[in-house]
This record gives sequence, structure tokens and C-alpha cells, in this order.
Amino acid sequence: MQMTDTPEALTANVEMPRVVEDPDSVPWADEADLVVVGFGGAGVVAALEAVQSGASVLAVDRFTGGGATALSGGVVYAGGTRHQREAGFDDTAEEMFKYLSFEGVPVRDDTLRRFCESSNDNIEWLEQFGVRFGSTFYGERIAYPPDGFFLYYTGMEKFRAEAARVAPRGHRTVGKGPTGHRYFAPLKEAALGGGVRLMPHAPVRRLIVDGNERVVGVEIQAMPREKQGEHEALCRRVNPYKMGNGATAERAIAECREFEQRHDGDRQSIRARRGVVLAAGGYNYNLELFSRYRPIIRDVYREIVRGGSMGCDGSGIELGTTVGGALSHMDRLFVTKPVSPPESFVFGVLVNAEGKRYITEDAYLGNVGCITSEQSRLGMAWLILDRRLFRKGLKELLWPPKNALSWYGMPALINIFAGGTKRARTIEALAERCDVDAAGLRRTIDDYNRYASRGEDPEHGKLPVHLEPLDSPPYVALNMSMRNKWAFSGTMPYGGLTVDEDTGAVTREDGTVIGGLYAAGRTAVGVCSESNFSGLSIADTVFSGRRAARAALRLNEPN
Repeated sequence: MQMTDTPEALTANVEMPRVVEDPDSVPWADEADLVVVGFGGAGVVAALEAVQSGASVLAVDRFTGGGATALSGGVVYAGGTRHQREAGFDDTAEEMFKYLSFEGVPVRDDTLRRFCESSNDNIEWLEQFGVRFGSTFYGERIAYPPDGFFLYYTGMEKFRAEAARVAPRGHRTVGKGPTGHRYFAPLKEAALGGGVRLMPHAPVRRLIVDGNERVVGVEIQAMPREKQGEHEALCRRVNPYKMGNGATAERAIAECREFEQRHDGDRQSIRARRGVVLAAGGYNYNLELFSRYRPIIRDVYREIVRGGSMGCDGSGIELGTTVGGALSHMDRLFVTKPVSPPESFVFGVLVNAEGKRYITEDAYLGNVGCITSEQSRLGMAWLILDRRLFRKGLKELLWPPKNALSWYGMPALINIFAGGTKRARTIEALAERCDVDAAGLRRTIDDYNRYASRGEDPEHGKLPVHLEPLDSPPYVALNMSMRNKWAFSGTMPYGGLTVDEDTGAVTREDGTVIGGLYAAGRTAVGVCSESNFSGLSIADTVFSGRRAARAALRLNEPN
């Protein structure tokens, strides 16, 4: 059997598989047609799809479910929807396909086309279970729209008219603040009401395979009922919305692992008659995997926000590797680094420790963040503005007054006043105060100003509408470094197990399929694993979750 060489290669609390020659001889504690590992965004969708088809479904979760999705912004990326039409946009799946193709995805064209063509159907499918979307449009550049707005541009659609018809495709779940919980709750209720059985506080420790190398079940650790409240409390200490929670999260993770080891007495074998779907999220709370694939995150985890829940520990990914599953795109991250709001700040110049520009300032915040994390001195970065741009941006943040207290303005204002903003009359003096190479910064600003005055940016391709010379001293430098906790950087990894793009079945290095095993959401490589923006990840959980459930039931008919 093609497995990971030794258990020491594993970093999550999972084990090498149990091999049983005859599954009928195993004293199974429970069984179902489909066993879903992880009851977050992808897991609940796979469970719903399967139970709608008449299959029996047992979902097991390390905690109580929800995962990263319930803690997210609740945004789904889709094209050709009634919400777009109500907002006055004539979008189609074909235009969505053109745009995503332009941005770049790690899947085949036919897979991307299916993703786009099913996006409207998936929105309507979600709505039948009570998820609510809206058509109130927000047109300004922003990572997440203010309350009351539910349709917006999540990527660079406004600036890609040469690639595809411009249309907003971010469909935010109706509600106040981050609405991931409002997205997940009705799906969970529908799943449980439709016959899905949920076994909470039951982390999967290993897969069970038969003599033909087919996955036939899982072995869980059933936490004692009287200890489940304490177990859940440890999980909730990981809070992606709490600044400076990195060290607290790591202590809670260590305590939870020790807690689970102390109470590891009740192991149960669960049979999956038609398949196991791994939908246990990514590895955002596994610093050992970050050390392997993106070491900088281990160095700066105290200063940044990691999305998701404690259950995003890489266990689903590593369960797949124990039976030979291959990995891909494990070093791909979604790292947020918002240059705007305010809109005026995209006219500035983003430089590294060498005083050089390394990306266009009007790029999507996820692209900016990912490349910033690759810069020297642990991602040192400064946004250079002149007096005119800084004052204009400050006014945008403070007026109208509601901006200052909103998702729009507060993070930027906090960084301006608490993040170590520097000011100087000359570029050379500013470089000294920022500990940036002065000669490099002077060259960068001179070159930028010369080309900006002609409406050009030959090096990085900033849009002409965002080009103006920086020629009104004094100059201001905003701290955009990864080590600056007030810059509000967030991250989430997007690599995972490789899958057959037609079925979602987990594949080996040679491309062959592992029988009985499927992966969905961030446990698997998906549409969003190469470049990502708000809504694409949840849209992929719907696409991949439904795909895996359908294939497992279709390809594994009972004898």
C-alpha cells in the first residue's frame, strides 16, 4: 500500500490506517452509506447532497461543526444570478469563466467551466435551505462591504474589462457583520432535519482500509459526554477575530491535544458502505506544516490573524496522505494585506526593505499579502504617500463619520495611529526613519514619478486611473509589514490533497484513484488553490462537496 513512510511524518493527531482483510468481520460501532469527516462548509454540503439522494449519512466532527465557514464572511462567488439582475448587471457563466481564466486557476478548463455553469444553480440550491442573499450593490473597492450591502466586487473585476464583462460576483449572506454563521446555520438545520446524523466531539484518528487498498471506514475517538463542554471551550479559545490571539491560540491547541490524549479511551470503528468524504478544512492552525511549506507564518503568527477554527489543523489532509494521497499547492496562501480603503491610498507606492516596489498597489489584497510575505526581513513593507494623498485618504476614512467606526475605515485608522506611521520632509529622511535603503527608495520614487506623469507603469502595470506622481512633501510611510499587528494581516492556506476533477476522489502521485475516498473544500486542491478572493473558497466548498457526494453514491452502488 502506498502510504506515508512513517507516522513521524504526520503532524496532526492522526495515525496510519488500520488494514482489515474482511470488512464484514469487523465489529462496527455504526455505519452509513456515506461518512463525512468534518461538518463545516464542504461537509454540510456533501451531507445534504447525499441525504437528498436517499443515502444514509453520518457526519463526524472534532468539535460541533461549522469550521472555517461559520467564522467567515459568508460570501459565495457566482455568476448569472437573479441577485445580479436585480442590481442591474447582465452577467453570465461564460463571462465568469473568462474572468477566472484570466486570473488563473489550478484546474482544467472543463472543470472551471462546470464550476461557473453550476454557480447560479448552487446559489438557488443554497437558498432552498434558507440561506439568504441580497441584491443591494456596493460599488467601491473593499474587502468586505458595509452592513446592508450584499453584492460587491470581491476581486479585480472592475479593472479586467479587457478579459470579461464587468460584474460583481460576491454574494454576501444577509445579516450584520461577518455572516458566515448565518450561511452555515440553515444548512446545518436542513441537514439534521433531513436525516443526517452528526456525531460531534469525535475526531477521526485513522482510516480503515481493506485488503484491496479501498477505504471502507474510519476510526474515531469518541469524547466522553461529560467532557464535551470542556472540549468545546478549548476550541473556542481560537478566535480569528481577536487581534494578538496567536499565542493564546497555540496554548489552547496544545492543551486540547493533551486533553484528547488523556481521554483517548473510546475508539469506535465506523463503516462507510459507499465512501468517506474528507472535509476537515485546511492547516491554518498547524505551525509545523507552516514550517514545512511557508516558514514565515510560523515566525509572524503572533502578529497576524489566522482564519478558521482549531479544527483547521491539517488532520483531514494528513489522513489522506496515510493511504497514499498526493499533495499539491501546499505553499499557496491567502494572505490579506489591504492597501485600501481608503481608495486614495492605492495611488501610493508600496516598497520593501530595499526600497523597491514589488507589486502594483491596486492589486487584490490577497495578492498583495501573499507577495508581501515573501519580502525580506520577515515581510517588511511600507506604503509611501505624499501629503496630498495622505490627507485625502484620511478624509475618506473620517467622512462621513460612520466610516470611522465601520469595517471600511476603522482598521486603516488604527494602523495609521498605532502602527508606526513615519513622516519626513524628504524621501531620504523618510527612508532612514523606516530603516529602508535610501538610495533604492529614491530611485523607486523618481522612476515612479517619471512614468506616472505619463500615465504609465511599465514595471508592474498599475492602472492609469491610479497613477499620479508623489510630489507634495512632506511624505508619509504607513507600516504594511507582516510584523505589524496593526496592519491587520490575515492568512489561510489553500493547498491540499489532489483529487480527480470529475469525481473528487483522492488521487495518488501517479494519478490513480484511491477507492472509497473523496475530499472537498480546503482539504483538497480546488478552484481557489492558486489565487483566491472573497467568495471563491465557499463557492468551491459547494461545488466540490456536491461533486464528492454525487460521485461516491454513483460509483459505489451497493451489491
